Amino acid sequence: NGLLTLSDPLGPPERPGVPRVPRKLLPWRPVRSAVQTGEVRPRVWWWDLARFVLAFLVLMFVYELARDFVSVGEPAARAYDHADQVISAERSLGLFVEPDLQGAIHAIPGGRFATTWFYTVAYVAGYSVFFLWVFFRHRRHMAFLHTWYWVTNGLAVLVYWLYPLAPPRFIPGLGLQDTTKAALELGGSLSWFEPFRNLYAAMPSMHVGQTVLYALSVTWLLRTRRRWFVWLWPAMMLLTVMVTANHYWLDGIGGTGVVLLALAITSLVLRRPAPWKALQAR
Repeated sequence: NGLLTLSDPLGPPERPGVPRVPRKLLPWRPVRSAVQTGEVRPRVWWWDLARFVLAFLVLMFVYELARDFVSVGEPAARAYDHADQVISAERSLGLFVEPDLQGAIHAIPGGRFATTWFYTVAYVAGYSVFFLWVFFRHRRHMAFLHTWYWVTNGLAVLVYWLYPLAPPRFIPGLGLQDTTKAALELGGSLSWFEPFRNLYAAMPSMHVGQTVLYALSVTWLLRTRRRWFVWLWPAMMLLTVMVTANHYWLDGIGGTGVVLLALAITSLVLRRPAPWKALQAR
């Protein structure tokens, strides 16, 4: 009919020999969708980060609930029987060093303060710094590493249930001091959380195991030779958990074993780029 409509911004159909001239209907440019223009809008990084943080917090809440759910009640005879087994195993190897190690570190000025607060702060700071670094620098590996992390924690909960273990600070006669109780409560502000803690979740040590996970990942993803210094992190954590009487060194071995088993499981079930592929590509 030759009438100009909003659905026909170029005007009437062409007539032979007459070019079709666009006509301006509105004082602003028409809005076109990404489908019309063929453009791919970049993803907003902060939205991806917000979704990751939300998922991480939900999973951490579930993990803490699961740890508390599998905890044994008092008097926890099984946990103390297992502690006798662990101590006997370390003594049979001539490596029951936890009491001597605590005495040696506490004799150093500032040693008790440093190990107490490293244990208190480094756990949360560790996974926060690690995953933020992966998100901003190696995001293509985020799905694999995040899955690996939570498979590790899931296996740890299973071991807490099957093998409850009283930490060395609970064993009478060893002369070990509980240096982190007050620090973990932050002067009483977090004392409400104490009833929800699984006090017999010593095997495996996730303080040690998770730092091994971080160290392996950094070793695979970085190219500089200085990446090997990251192994000071799990070494320092192993020393710290023994000095604070929260774990035996065998708990650290158990944590490392859980991390490696979780790595094998994640590699089998997840079709995502594995971080060690970056090392092989060099």
